[in-house]
Amino acid sequence: MLWDLHGVVVEGQWDEAAIGERWVESFASRPQADGKPPTITFHLSLTDHVPPPPPREPQFRQGDLLQYFLDGARVTAHFPRFGQLRLDCAHGHTEGQLTSAALDTYGVFEDLIAIGLSPHLRRRGMFLLHAFAASPPPRPSPIPEHHRNGGGGAVLIVGHIGAGKTTTGMALLNAGWKLLSNDSPIITAAAEVLSYPGLLAAYPDTLARFETTAALATGERKKITVTAERLWPDVWRDRAPAAAIVFPQIEGRMDHALEPVSQPEALRLILPHAIEQWDRAMIPAHLAALNALVQSAPAYRLRLGPEVSTIPERLARTCAPRHRNPRRNSAGRRSSE
Repeated sequence: MLWDLHGVVVEGQWDEAAIGERWVESFASRPQADGKPPTITFHLSLTDHVPPPPPREPQFRQGDLLQYFLDGARVTAHFPRFGQLRLDCAHGHTEGQLTSAALDTYGVFEDLIAIGLSPHLRRRGMFLLHAFAASPPPRPSPIPEHHRNGGGGAVLIVGHIGAGKTTTGMALLNAGWKLLSNDSPIITAAAEVLSYPGLLAAYPDTLARFETTAALATGERKKITVTAERLWPDVWRDRAPAAAIVFPQIEGRMDHALEPVSQPEALRLILPHAIEQWDRAMIPAHLAALNALVQSAPAYRLRLGPEVSTIPERLARTCAPRHRNPRRNSAGRRSSE
């Protein structure tokens, strides 16, 4: 199947129906690109056993979960428990073999797709960030809808597991915000946020806190996945300028608080959620895009209180459009600030 990912045509190929069904569900928010030549090809198949890694030490390792073996533009991403991806970064091709555990274990399949796509996207000026991204709906306006910009800018919610990222994101969607990505928005060099497809996922206790999602909550303590459009039919937004970067933190306080974060600190906090150290050739461009992001969008620590319904209002003020006011410089010419 061919999907249009902001002008990049991704061709997904698979041998087993189980892979195709999962992939199609995850990418349902993206338009199909039938008839267009693929920019990136990605072929996946199922295997009973994880293929052996290359017979040498990996150049990069992420604990016992992932190993990278580099050979020029060719890269092997080896997952000892779930399979192996082989990437040809020069030609935009990924081929992989997955075990059934990759489909059965929460989040693994979606992570493998992102890992297999992200190096190719970086080489086309599109950088994935591990974050939740949403924007407020358009305010009532006499301007015809087809002339509006689609609402406020994108708020990027960045945090480690347990920081409150999912709770914050679900609160925004339940308040009518538009979704750009549940897990991996795309950042451009111009500090624009592009949507990236995927499923929503949350624990039952999080889903139970919101009227729209409460019916999905079960007694079993494991994450529940659902397509966002099943809950909110018109929830997706294609792109938005970056308006704010938010680092949530759950605290035992009475209300929420937003505290400004400096640009250097914001860059330091965002780096672990963005840069893949093995891809040295793309690190300068990736750093430049992240630096443009933190210069364009103010960053905040969001210290969370217990009342989730007030989170959207608290954040809406951070993504209101900022207007440039012209003034005359010392030479009498008009400039803006």
